[in-house]
Parts: sequence; structure tokens; C-alpha cells
Amino acid sequence: MATGSETAGSGAPAPAPNRRNVRLWLAGTSVSLFGDAALWIALGIWMKDLTDSNGAAGLAFAAYVLPRLGAPFLGLVVDRYRRRPLIALINFALAGWVCLAFLVHDKDQAWLLYLVLFGIGLGVGMHNAAGSALLTRLVPAEELGPTNALMRTLQEGGMLVAPAVGAALYTWVGPRAVAGLEVVTFLACALCVLAVKVDEPEPQRPDGKLAQELLAGVRHLGRTPQLRAVSVAMGLGLLGFGFIETLIYAVADEGLHRSASFVGVLTVVKGVGSVLGGLAGVRVLKRMGPGREAMLTVFGLGTMGLGCALLVLPGVVAALAGVFVIGLGIPGAVVGLYTSVQRNSPDRLQGRVASAASMLATAPQVLAVFTSAALVASVDFRVLLGVMTVLVLGGSGYLALRMRGFPAAPRPTPAQPHSAPAAAE
Repeated sequence: MATGSETAGSGAPAPAPNRRNVRLWLAGTSVSLFGDAALWIALGIWMKDLTDSNGAAGLAFAAYVLPRLGAPFLGLVVDRYRRRPLIALINFALAGWVCLAFLVHDKDQAWLLYLVLFGIGLGVGMHNAAGSALLTRLVPAEELGPTNALMRTLQEGGMLVAPAVGAALYTWVGPRAVAGLEVVTFLACALCVLAVKVDEPEPQRPDGKLAQELLAGVRHLGRTPQLRAVSVAMGLGLLGFGFIETLIYAVADEGLHRSASFVGVLTVVKGVGSVLGGLAGVRVLKRMGPGREAMLTVFGLGTMGLGCALLVLPGVVAALAGVFVIGLGIPGAVVGLYTSVQRNSPDRLQGRVASAASMLATAPQVLAVFTSAALVASVDFRVLLGVMTVLVLGGSGYLALRMRGFPAAPRPTPAQPHSAPAAAE
């Protein structure tokens, strides 16, 4: 059972970082995320074409994110096996799972697309949790933040290109070509991960009841002041930021008097901001040093809140500036959360704590999507943008105030390159 006194990275210390291993890990994860993004947009379009229903197409997103609510179970599985072979096995299995899409020919088989997306969401959730844990064995503690920021930059860069690639393949070749691309990316990721050389400790056997083991990650988040504060801040911030999924269409239509296709322009500009924000995060974390990752979440949420405020202003320039500034802040907010998890969690709980943090950050965002969709027809979108701004800035302000009581993080010593500050009781 997790306690507040357990330290991060418990177990055998990791060796000095091997750049080849890190490059292989980054390459495999990036190509897999690229394939996921291309497939998700293509399957949504395919569902719309098969059923001629916007509701059916919208449920594609729900099928993809629903497995994330099973975070305690996903994290427990991750913590029971060595992470490198588990990630490779997950990607091999997903490569086969995607082939179910080849069986779809008309609307009678459309339900298979939901099944495909549910399975991918489940596998990606496990991959992310296991990957967060594995990274603590690949790089020393002081390099976790910059490496996470670099990974986020690569992810955002892929997100700029992947939807266009998925839509183009769907239009020119057909949906099965996109499914085939996803198969290739899963296989490529599995092979890259297998090529990584890493010394992983033997996973510890369960030492408590199943319910205790399942909730160990959530309990650790709640009992560790740093993680509790950053999780609450991200939950509050994303409760507001989730409004953007609906309000961005209102900004384009009611605010700018443009067609819905202009949302694509805004999305690209946001993506450019995210790439630059990720690159900036690498440099900022190197200057800040280890133990100050939560401050990056403060900056990230604060920047996102500023971008949300700009969207209230009239005009195309303000809208473009707003989404660009939002994009700048996203990588910092996310990287600060997950690096804090990695540095303040014991090795035996890394998977469960990462899964719990993901669930606690995702659930408010999903709630906000449904809430804003219900309100936007009856409430002026500028009012909702104001609420969104207050919530996002509120998350940043809350964490900034809480950080005053955080203990300073000691520098890792050469003898223990993976040491981290003890989580306070």
C-alpha cells in the first residue's frame, strides 16, 4: 500500500542515460501517436459517411476516451509487469486489433469501428502509463522534465500533420489505407521499444487486498502534497479548458462570422503554438532544475488562461493570437503534471499514479465538453469564454499559492542519479 513517505524511483538506481535508448523510445512513441491521431479523425469521418449521423460520429470520440476511466485497473496491470516488454506486447496486440476495421463494409458493421476505437483507447492508456514509468529508468531524475517536454513537442508536431494525412488518405485511397497506416505505426513502435536496452527491477508482488492495490495510485496522489496540488490545479484548469471543444465553433461562427472550416485554421495555429511551447519547455526546465516541475504547470495554465481571455476580444487577429497563446501553454501544463508524478512516486506505483493523474485530468475536461455543448445554445459564448478563463487562471493561481509550502528539491547525487525528494506525509 502506498504511503506518503515512499520516495520516487525506489529500487535499483538507473544507469547513466543512453542517448540511443532515449532516441528509440521517443521515435517509437511519436510514430505511434501519429498513427493514432490519423486513425481517430479518419474513423470519425467513416462513421459519419456510413450512418449519415453527426451523433454517431461524435460517439467515436467517446469510444476512444472511455477506457481512460478504468485508470486504476490499467495502472495496476502496468505495475505488475516489466514495462518494456509490456509496451511492446500492447503495440503488437493493437496492430492486430486495428485489422477489425478491414471487416467494415457498410453501416451494419459500423459498430466495429467503435470497438476498434475502444481497444485503441484502452491500449494507448496502458502504453502511456507504462511509458511514463519506463522513462524513469531511461533517464536520470534531472532529465525527466526536458525529456517529457521534448516528447510533448514531437507529439504536438505530429498532431499538426496527422489529421491532414488521415483525412487525405481517407479521401484519396480509402479508410482501410488509414487503418493500414496505423498497423504499421504500432509495429514500428513495438520494434523500437524492443530495441531499447534498460535494466528494470523485478516487479513487486501485491502486498494488500485488490481494492487497496487498485486505489494505491489515487491514494498516493492524495497523500503527497505536491501531487495533490498539481492534480487539483490541472483538474480545475481543464474543467475550464474543456469548454474550448465547443466554443471554438462559436468563436468562428458567431464571433468571426466564418464557416466551420475556419476552425481548422485556428487548430493549426494552436498546434504551431504548442510546438513552440514544447521547445520552450525543454529550455525552461533545464534552467529551473529538478524539483520545480510544478512551476511549469503554473506558467502553462496561466498562459492558457491568457489565451482564453484573448478569444473574448473581437476580430480575427485576436482569435488567432488567442489560440496561439493557448497552444504555447498546453505543453508546460501537461509536462509539469507528469514530470511531478514521475519524480514523486515510487517505482512500484509509477503506473498507477500516472494512470490516476491522467484520469483526474481527463474527467473534468470530458465533463466540460458536455456542459458547454448543453449551454452554448442558450448562453452567449463570450460569457462561457469568461467562465473558462476564470477556471483556467484559477487553477494556475491555486497551484502558485500552494507551491510556497513545497520543500526545495535536493540535487541528485552521482551515486543515486535517479533519486528524488521524499513525498511529505
